[in-house]
Amino acid sequence: MVEREFLGFINDNQLFDPTDRVLLAVSGGLDSMVMTELFHQTKRLFAIAHVNFGLRGAESDADAHFVQNKAEQYGVPFHQIRFDTAAIAEERGVSIQMAARDLRYDWFRELARQHDYDCIATAHHKNDMLETLLLNLTRGTGLAGLHGIAAKQQRSEHEIIIRPLLFATRDQLADYATEKAVTYREDSSNANDKYARNRIRHYVVPVLTELNAGLWQTLPRTVERLRAAETLVQSELNRSWNALVEPVGEQLFLPTVKLRDQNELTFRLAEWLKPFGFAIAQVDAMIDALNQSVGQVFVSTTHRIMHDRLADGTPGLLLEKRIAALPYTITLRDWPDTPVDVAGQFALTIAIFQKTDDFKVPATAAIACLDARYLTLPLTIRPWQQGDRFRPLGLNGHKLVSDLLNDLKLTRSERESTAVLLSGDQIVWVIGRRIDHRYRITSETRDIVKISLAADLK
Repeated sequence: MVEREFLGFINDNQLFDPTDRVLLAVSGGLDSMVMTELFHQTKRLFAIAHVNFGLRGAESDADAHFVQNKAEQYGVPFHQIRFDTAAIAEERGVSIQMAARDLRYDWFRELARQHDYDCIATAHHKNDMLETLLLNLTRGTGLAGLHGIAAKQQRSEHEIIIRPLLFATRDQLADYATEKAVTYREDSSNANDKYARNRIRHYVVPVLTELNAGLWQTLPRTVERLRAAETLVQSELNRSWNALVEPVGEQLFLPTVKLRDQNELTFRLAEWLKPFGFAIAQVDAMIDALNQSVGQVFVSTTHRIMHDRLADGTPGLLLEKRIAALPYTITLRDWPDTPVDVAGQFALTIAIFQKTDDFKVPATAAIACLDARYLTLPLTIRPWQQGDRFRPLGLNGHKLVSDLLNDLKLTRSERESTAVLLSGDQIVWVIGRRIDHRYRITSETRDIVKISLAADLK
């Protein structure tokens, strides 16, 4: 009996409790209408949500009207919304299918939050599981893509997705609809072979079921083994990542010597870096870079990896979050009384006082003590630029700022975040690194300008 299998699947997978209020995603088609009938027959608490994507004109409107009437017949809450999906997809630069999926799940999540629904149920079944697996396989996937659709998935606090029909095939659902006289709407797009999923449904799956009459019995077992294998692999990936990675401030460092000790390095690195948005082709290039001199940079939409060296000379891959470095120029026309925020990266505090006999210059590069006689307002703060020169403290001649930063063995990120303080067109201080010799404190200095980093350079 289908109702018994339905309840057994819910209980075995702990999808929801009998007192939970479940929001059903109902299109009006066979699958979702059978799911609705099963919730009704087993006396579960549910509400219905319908999305009109506006893609099939009057047919879409008729679907919405049909589902609304069914909700009234069942006597349950009904929610509906309409989207101009094609226009939204064009605006976002994504496919209509992707836009539709994002729109519906965003709306379901908002409904669940507003009305305190405990979970959201979709009508995916065994055929959907197999079609998804095959689609992922043809497009290229790892283990996660091969085990297809999960019975329960918590995406956020207000988005717990359950699939209570994964125990059944489409044919079983059709038989149940016939037995219980469940009415539903046929979506004409399901017959259109321009969609890859439909081609798999119409041409590939029939061949597979012909080759293996027991496919629907073996599929869940195969999927469960793949899911178990993924769990084991993920456990090993987490272990080896934690053993390898070294925090460096807000960055993560992957030493070359440890990377070379890893078996299946390409697979490991690709999986480790997947959450940071890096593609497999970039991973191949990173591994090649380990055998070359440092300097290569790889970027994703959110992060950056640099083949670089630490201050002690250790080579490796340095991972950091990308921060858009906008150009800035800050002009100080008067001596400020409050800290000066420098593009959200650091702050400077400035104090002016008379030199005393016991004054000692602080032994830190984070504080610049300068002779006030030689500073002329306005002062300028900006990022250092290629070609910038100054006379480092203790040096007779001039030096490129770029050479100083290289001598200090700074990481690429540290170099890029370095700023300079100028009086007129002369660099007074490579901020946090070195002052200019001409502005140093001497025995003849009477007034001192003390400039301090109020926060570390980011």
